Amino acid sequence: MEEPRIRPTVIAFLDQIRHVEDVAALEAAFSKALWDLGFREWAYQVIRTDALPDEKPLILTTFSDAWYNHYIDSGYHRIDPVIQNGPLQVEPFAWSAMSFGIEPSPEQRRLFAEATEFGVGEGVGIPIHGARGALAMTSMVSDHGAKGLDRLMSTVGQDVHLLSLAFHNHARELLALGRMGRTTVSLTPRERECLLWNAAGKSAWQTAQILGISERTVYFHLANVRAKMGVANVYHATMKAIMEGIISP
Repeated sequence: MEEPRIRPTVIAFLDQIRHVEDVAALEAAFSKALWDLGFREWAYQVIRTDALPDEKPLILTTFSDAWYNHYIDSGYHRIDPVIQNGPLQVEPFAWSAMSFGIEPSPEQRRLFAEATEFGVGEGVGIPIHGARGALAMTSMVSDHGAKGLDRLMSTVGQDVHLLSLAFHNHARELLALGRMGRTTVSLTPRERECLLWNAAGKSAWQTAQILGISERTVYFHLANVRAKMGVANVYHATMKAIMEGIISP
């Protein structure tokens, strides 16, 4: 079975953030990529297990100032189930399932109701498990409604997950929250060629025809790339290679 392809929107974002020098530019690039995939607003929050009770969370967001200020002033960041339980998840999840089988408290019901009043509506949560145990959550909303959002996520869910992870890694660097500790991976010219054609949306058979080698040899080179990069599939290898400047589709 062929590996999923990285969308041009994701490739463009990964390439662009290699050159950003401040958080504002990173936020703008993230907003553009999410808009292209069908999302209108987003929020990113660093999860700190050692935060003091009265310490305000680190949140980057495009939600309205009115909602953000109300959310913080009401202390909703301390009871929001997306923030409380989201990092325990592995895959993206809908806000409508944010209680994870636990009956919402009266305060949480008020949070949900007031979010709707502010026009936030239904959204999705993206759990981020970063380097060295770093935790964060990205949330985003669209104008598609609950059913439309499910269909949207079935199409672009993996893309927004990867976008969120890349955003998190670069935000941590720009905010001086800890370096990623990247190491340079050395790929052979043929491995780079196979990975480049994969990023361009070519199948293993098409890559073999272009390079004049067998399909089996293409799979061999891509398997070597996965092993060198320590990732589970070619999709993640391609994303990592673009982020680290190993290839430029």
